[in-house]
Amino acid sequence: MSDAHNLITVVLVENNPQLSKHLQKTLGLIEEIEVVNISMSAQEAVEAIRDLKPDIALIEYDLPDMNGITLTEMLRRDYPGTQVVLISQDNYTDLVLKAVRAGACDFITHDVSIKELTDVLRRASQLSLVERQRQTPSVGLPSGPTPIFVPGRGVNGRIVTVYSPKGGTGATTIAANLALALMNNEVRVTLVDGCLQYGDAHMFFNELGQFSVLDLVPRIYDLDIPLVESVMLLNRATGLYILPAPPRPEFAEKITGENFSRILEFMRRFSDYIVVNTHSFISDPVLAALDAGDVVVLVVEQQINAIRNVRLFLDLWDALGMSRERIALVMNRYRKDHPITVEKVSERLKHTVAITIPEDVEAAQKADALGIPILRSSKDSEIAQSFIALAEHVRKRITNLERAEAPRMRLFAVA
Repeated sequence: MSDAHNLITVVLVENNPQLSKHLQKTLGLIEEIEVVNISMSAQEAVEAIRDLKPDIALIEYDLPDMNGITLTEMLRRDYPGTQVVLISQDNYTDLVLKAVRAGACDFITHDVSIKELTDVLRRASQLSLVERQRQTPSVGLPSGPTPIFVPGRGVNGRIVTVYSPKGGTGATTIAANLALALMNNEVRVTLVDGCLQYGDAHMFFNELGQFSVLDLVPRIYDLDIPLVESVMLLNRATGLYILPAPPRPEFAEKITGENFSRILEFMRRFSDYIVVNTHSFISDPVLAALDAGDVVVLVVEQQINAIRNVRLFLDLWDALGMSRERIALVMNRYRKDHPITVEKVSERLKHTVAITIPEDVEAAQKADALGIPILRSSKDSEIAQSFIALAEHVRKRITNLERAEAPRMRLFAVA
């Protein structure tokens, strides 16, 4: 970001005069944007970026002398302080993936709205500032309120990973409400959305932000508390911190298992409890979340296929040499009149169901409509009390594991 004018400096690279005029007009409506150069070819753009070192290069994919993907690769290699946003008429998945792999921080189409363009450019400028800070330590941190770090808080935070090997079993609902249930005046809790392609944990709290876990990747080997706090959402109604998933599904592949592991381990310094929401598919980041979890809340339902998937997961868990003492088996949407009883599930899985969360369609629909977790929208309900019971069970299980001091198998190196 330009220090002289406190503006986001942009080089626009567009060879179509009509599109260039349209984009210039749109950019002119965004107060904090300063277009410092307009180039019509890749060669002109490279020269302009070399001389001006803008925060952002807004690049047309279809250039006459070089395609936008190749130009993006070149710029990210030679001028890492300048973030690239690629523009195209179409947003085909393969094209977006190519842009992401080349190093573009975002991708837009020509008919982008002013609001979306503003959000994209603000995210890109933040990444540019972070990258420049990494290269030049004297550069200031992202603007905003100075974070207050309480000594001793979160120095050795506990990670609780919520996982279900079958989609649609309510793992995100459990993660959101568990995070809330773990909170009190003495602890700081963060909800990390590890469902990296389609994560929506922030929506359970009616929150929407500009940044996500993806914005930590450029500084993965140089994380610090102010940076982490600057990319998170703070739900002021509850005091819960939320680290959202990337804004687009194709950006998920930028976050490797090692990256996610490093982020989670660093989060121990920020929060007393870190609750991680995960996807059912065991990708490297999901495996990193399971590996990092001091306790894994394993979700099952009274369904044959859900029980089968949990059994297969437990077989994998055993094969990896992981301790079952870390697993808290939770039966979600529990119905007492169901023929598949808690005892039958425990016997089939050779693992005791620790907590049952009753089915409550009305409470779930109310929470969804209000954008408020069940623990707040229906706080006196039986299902809300079950989340409180789950939080207490997780605390006790962590305490017992720490007292046992048993050696722990790790799949990822702890940074």
